[in-house]
Amino acid sequence: MSPASTAGQLEALEAFLARPLRPLRGLLDPARLQAAPGDRYLYRSRPYGVAGWTLQPQVTLEARWDGEQLHIRQLEARVDGLGDWQDRLDFGLVATIRPLEAAVLQAEARVWAEVPAAAAPLAAPVLRLALQQLLDRLERRCQRGLRRRAEAWMSRPVQAA
Repeated sequence: MSPASTAGQLEALEAFLARPLRPLRGLLDPARLQAAPGDRYLYRSRPYGVAGWTLQPQVTLEARWDGEQLHIRQLEARVDGLGDWQDRLDFGLVATIRPLEAAVLQAEARVWAEVPAAAAPLAAPVLRLALQQLLDRLERRCQRGLRRRAEAWMSRPVQAA
């Protein structure tokens, strides 16, 4: 691959990430994702079962491109199906996605949950399962959905400016 072609692919990946809705649609179900003012996005997951509970996460994300990488940060989170537990749990997510070289994206994410010490013996096993399902889903979406969206973006015909 020529250096000019490699540089063009890197620029195409940067353009893909510069509009956060593009990669977010690869990571999340586009039908459940909604843009909001101020680099914010609302997402309501489909319901899923964990240890006999039916949970439906709902998050507000902030996503912005800084010229080198896309930063994604959870601003608010709610998990319907937790009842009174909702107010006792704290969830978080921060992630970055950056182009490393032509046609290569690197994604890193940190996800956490906090529970009060008194609730930990009951909540921790369910929380671990829920977080593992979330991480597995996020990994699949990075490997498949984000990758497919980026590849489709890069293979599109170049529009004249």
